[in-house]
Amino acid sequence: MTSPWSEGQVASVAPDAGSLTAARKLSAAWSQTGSTGDAVWGLCQGSGKSPYRAVVDLSGPAYHCSCPSRKFPCKHALGLLLIWSQGRVPEQSAPPQFAREWLSRRAERAAVPAATATRTAGVKATERRAERVAAGLDELDLWLTDQIRGGLGAADVSASAFDAIAARMVDAQAPGVASALRRLPVVVATRADWPDRLLREYARLHLLVVAHRRLGELPEPVQASVRSHVGYPISTDSVRSQPGDRDRWMVLGVQTTEEKRLFTRKVWLVGRDHGRRAILLDFAHGSATFATAVPPLGSLVDATLHFYPGAAPLRAQFGDAHAAPEPFTTLAPGGIDTALDHFAAAVGADPWVRSWPALLTGVTRTVDDGRWFVVDPEGRALPLSGEDPVLWRLLGMSGGHPVTVFGEWNSESLVPVSVFDHGTVFPLVTGTGTPSRPAAVSRR
Repeated sequence: MTSPWSEGQVASVAPDAGSLTAARKLSAAWSQTGSTGDAVWGLCQGSGKSPYRAVVDLSGPAYHCSCPSRKFPCKHALGLLLIWSQGRVPEQSAPPQFAREWLSRRAERAAVPAATATRTAGVKATERRAERVAAGLDELDLWLTDQIRGGLGAADVSASAFDAIAARMVDAQAPGVASALRRLPVVVATRADWPDRLLREYARLHLLVVAHRRLGELPEPVQASVRSHVGYPISTDSVRSQPGDRDRWMVLGVQTTEEKRLFTRKVWLVGRDHGRRAILLDFAHGSATFATAVPPLGSLVDATLHFYPGAAPLRAQFGDAHAAPEPFTTLAPGGIDTALDHFAAAVGADPWVRSWPALLTGVTRTVDDGRWFVVDPEGRALPLSGEDPVLWRLLGMSGGHPVTVFGEWNSESLVPVSVFDHGTVFPLVTGTGTPSRPAAVSRR
């Protein structure tokens, strides 16, 4: 609340000494005066039939009077401030209509520039980020060119070299690119065919640079994919504003990982009615306490998911649940051809997709020349990869018999996530908790 001004403060806003003198003579002419924390108002009887209506917006200050005076503020506004400074204006809960209307118009006019300024600031911030990202990607492209021109045999493929260029991408506000670069030392250290894999990753990064340069020429879904892979942020509210996809979603995998006290929870879902795949990602720092609850592994929930925009949308936000989660005990068949077709369609739409969920029913785990495979009833096989405990856990759970395996196909191998057998989803990856066992419910 604004305290009443002193007479000296009132005098300081007077346009001239004559106006202040005239204002003092109006002391007895006021009626229906009042004030709130931000405004003072009143009626001043002049020589005419109707009194003059005066209002002062103290937050400006700004002045309004119905008199024809060209002085600003007029003697009536000054007179109103003088009796207010003398404690003769009572406090009221709300101004009368004539004062309220003028104050509202002022607030509306003030809001337009403020909103415009906010939008302008947002646009400028976005433009600055885009310029910084573009400059960083240009630097990355020069670095990629140097790697190819000099040959991989002469290139520095140490972890420190990749970390240095990744750090520059972080500075350029392209964290998605930085993450891709930081995965490359593992490829060099663990793969006998690392030159081929490295060239493939360099080509994917170069394609991303070129796509970002021509972003405005691309279809909107592809633009969204490019921004996502570069690492532009997108708010949860923006995702939830997208149209939802309602289905009976089956939870086929849950994994929680930790790196430098940043916990990541990944949940794999498959729509029972429409077959769409989805992944929920949540993050928490310090402990594995996530802000959002998700249905447990092995459960089915009638819910709406909101997908992040992209040419091959997979990541989603959990929206409204329309029923409580309940166990499911059957799965629709899924074959190798279907899994490969899904992956091909995803890569065809978004060439930076690295893996896609795959559901394979009735497959058997086998080993050939030290390599692990799953084989379908027709004898077709897909190679397996992953941590040794996961692969051995798959062998132990299947017992050499056909089972349903859910995982991610990455164009070279299937990384198993869970096994579905006898109506139960068993986790293979770590950090999933206890497998969900079906209650006494009817089969679906």
